[in-house]
Amino acid sequence: MPLLNVLDVTELRNAAALNWSAIDVSIFGTLFERGLDPAKRSQLGAHYTDPATIMRIIEPVLQRPLLQIWELLAQELIGLLAKSKAKNDKNYKLAQAKFSDWLEQLKSYRVLDPACGSGNFLFLGLKTLKDIEHKSHLDAAAMGLDRQADLVTGPHNMLGIELNEYAAELARVTVWIGELQWRLSHGYEFKKNPVL
Repeated sequence: MPLLNVLDVTELRNAAALNWSAIDVSIFGTLFERGLDPAKRSQLGAHYTDPATIMRIIEPVLQRPLLQIWELLAQELIGLLAKSKAKNDKNYKLAQAKFSDWLEQLKSYRVLDPACGSGNFLFLGLKTLKDIEHKSHLDAAAMGLDRQADLVTGPHNMLGIELNEYAAELARVTVWIGELQWRLSHGYEFKKNPVL
């Protein structure tokens, strides 16, 4: 590994002084790929996949099916709540229990990337899952159901397999930065434990 000179240290100091809170996490994939020896890059199959290509998998496999399940459940909840006469009657409690069961399904849902690289697929999977949960909470609140104080989806929903230790760590960082950015942009507090 080459030693840093004065100019390198100055550049690092300048970079550290910048506000990185809105960084596009997909840049990590590009940085990782460019940091590899070109001969090893093709040998490892390490190639950056752009978000549009990733969404061509996530949309039909994750987003569309889960939204369809939610839409069907939402119609069922609306029907139960239409029969409800008071907030704690049988129909209301059943609707609330069904909504809680849905949240448990989301909490236990797992997205697996068997060659996760820098984690872009996992990041977009997490964002999609969190968007679906957020929509569910907003819809349920509009129906008159109680929402939970916090979201149940998070980095625990993402599973990745990666042989390269550096890439695996980069994937963890990508997912956590994505989690923190999503929470910030949607008005949720940061979870304090663990962060990175």
